[in-house]
Amino acid sequence: DYELGPDNDHKHGRVSLITADSEKVEAEAWWENNGKVHISWLRGGKKYGGGDFESRRYLENEGKILVCESKFHPHDEGREKAAICWKFERTR
Repeated sequence: DYELGPDNDHKHGRVSLITADSEKVEAEAWWENNGKVHISWLRGGKKYGGGDFESRRYLENEGKILVCESKFHPHDEGREKAAICWKFERTR
């Protein structure tokens, strides 16, 4: 069971973790839109010039397609944000 916040979305959690690149970051995750959109952030990364990673995951087409949007928010204002969107289609 998940605890609901004042806007009836699920409260988010925050933990420290080690990434696949052996870097310590702060991870946050929560649900929005009545549990239909999962949001997560990895904050405090120093690799790749330093920045934060944002991810949004949700279903489309009556649950047949999983959409994964990922964005990199660099700490250096001179660098552009990077983004990618993956779509996975259920085949069965």
